[in-house]
Amino acid sequence: MKRYHYLLMFLFGLGAVFTIWMGIRPSSLQHFIYEGFDTWIEVDLPSRHQGFSNNIATIIQEMDEKWDRFDQKSELGKINQSQELIEISSQTCDLILYAQELQNRTEGFFHIFLGSLMDEWSFNSNPRLPSSERIQDLIEQIAESTIIINREKRSAQRTGQGKIDLGGIAKGYLVDKIIVELEKKQISPALVNAGGTVFALGKKFRVGVMHPRQESLVGVIEVKNQAVSTSGDYYRFFEQDGIRYYHIINPYTGYPASYFSSVTAVYPNAADADAISTAVMAGGPELIPVVERRFPGVAIIAIQTDEKLVMNDAALKIFQKDSTDKIHP
Repeated sequence: MKRYHYLLMFLFGLGAVFTIWMGIRPSSLQHFIYEGFDTWIEVDLPSRHQGFSNNIATIIQEMDEKWDRFDQKSELGKINQSQELIEISSQTCDLILYAQELQNRTEGFFHIFLGSLMDEWSFNSNPRLPSSERIQDLIEQIAESTIIINREKRSAQRTGQGKIDLGGIAKGYLVDKIIVELEKKQISPALVNAGGTVFALGKKFRVGVMHPRQESLVGVIEVKNQAVSTSGDYYRFFEQDGIRYYHIINPYTGYPASYFSSVTAVYPNAADADAISTAVMAGGPELIPVVERRFPGVAIIAIQTDEKLVMNDAALKIFQKDSTDKIHP
């Protein structure tokens, strides 16, 4: 009889929510926990490769130091403080260029210039409802802001008042980087989880999709060599006058959308899965056909605010509805 390990992950950051993954964790896999990107990062490696855990720790530390927008000494912090030409690493060049590409592919619903708007809502500390006038001002700042990246000179120059926030992609980008390094060393199987963005390498793992309002699963999916990312309205949120406001913001309205309670995306790389779940959560059902065209094969599992389950054809092929799995404290 197979034994399944259930792990309730407490996720932090833009686009991340509670999720549950279940896998058959063989005794030959060793579990490592790291801290970075304002969350816990978990990696399961074959015991014979446990020495590689130090390499992973170095990767996490280096990337976190570059992209922490709240650290004025970080590369992203320096970009947000100035409109002058800023020297940055090739890794930061690549991340911002890729984030811009994902912004275009998601019709801007995943957007890199949400930093000032996120600060105004203050979901990280004391959340509040901004005035409509202030939100309108910030929306205009977002629309007028750009960043120019020179890959050859390794430089960045921001224009406009909008501040960059890469929280909707950075953890997924980190997961992809770790997976690439594991593949280079031919280390497999492995499981990587950065704040709820998970990647199953070399072995099938069952991943549970959590019900957004109950301590249970709406179903499970089985993945191998794929990433799973979930975005939702039930981690960083507050309620006022009977309305739930949460940390995933529609960049065109300045407010959280009210279509879905959660969106799960399954895709071959984690950065894309991160951006897709965030974008669909912000953009709603009309964005799903766009995402399907631009990210072929993506599986999308969404739960509406009325708790109705919505899935595209790709998700129907891998999703198993199961209401018997309960989450116990």
